[in-house]
Amino acid sequence: MIKSSAEFLEPASERELTFYTDYLLRTIRSTSLKNLRGSSQFERVKKLNEELENLINKKRAPQNFASQMRTAFKATQLASNHFRWIDKKDERLCNWVWCYLKSKTKKTEAGLEQETSKESSFFLLAEKTFSTDRDNAADRHIDILDAFYNGEADTQQQQDLLEELKAKWQEIRFNETIVNWLEDNNPSQWTWAWSYLQNITQRPLEQAWIPANAIEKKAVVIATIDLSDNVDRKALIIDKMKKAWSQKKFREKSSGKKPYSISMTLNTKQKLNALAEEKNMKINEMVEYLVRNEYKKRDSNE
Repeated sequence: MIKSSAEFLEPASERELTFYTDYLLRTIRSTSLKNLRGSSQFERVKKLNEELENLINKKRAPQNFASQMRTAFKATQLASNHFRWIDKKDERLCNWVWCYLKSKTKKTEAGLEQETSKESSFFLLAEKTFSTDRDNAADRHIDILDAFYNGEADTQQQQDLLEELKAKWQEIRFNETIVNWLEDNNPSQWTWAWSYLQNITQRPLEQAWIPANAIEKKAVVIATIDLSDNVDRKALIIDKMKKAWSQKKFREKSSGKKPYSISMTLNTKQKLNALAEEKNMKINEMVEYLVRNEYKKRDSNE
């Protein structure tokens, strides 16, 4: 094998492996096509490196030829300016693209049917890029680029996919209802909102990812809502969630009661119990009721 790790080729895709094979055959005429054949991608990569080592040892290829091949492949990749609209500082955008691509590249039965129908080429992106959960938008941005660069989609297919993504994002980005509703510096609200989405039992929304902390819960709530394709259902869920939160806050405000201790005779206590039972109230509710009524009479007499 090649002694220097810098001269060892590790193609991330069949597309990259094919490029290296063709490049070697085209550039070094003494390359043997027979030596590059294999029954699997793994075997072909092994044969490629063995052939490259052999050519270098025989002085038919320069020592840095593997680096030259990698540079040549990078030159064929889609230019970075095509990805510029996916701003790594835009957390909401990066989170949505990452989650959307993760779902679209997942090799499920539905995905295989999609691949057969050729309705979309998202399955050509590198699925393994999304195999590790991330806890920040910066890492998700890196995964997005790797999904394109390490996948099987050629440059034209990549451009088409980016345009499809951009058009999809335009439908989502201007709906900022959930973004504007979530309060700044209110982790308790973010945690509550995340729990609310988890407790939807009928037609639950697919969770974007499992949050590691309160800050991530805010991002997950936004991403989970953004990923929903049903606009009407999305609006209904947000509306119900906002009302439930308002009710929760009202109950908390209304329940701001303090315990007080009062002394009374047994006879008075028995009468209080009887009144409370008659009104179907708790003892404390009965006391408050009596006090309010007496206070109203006082006001009316003045």
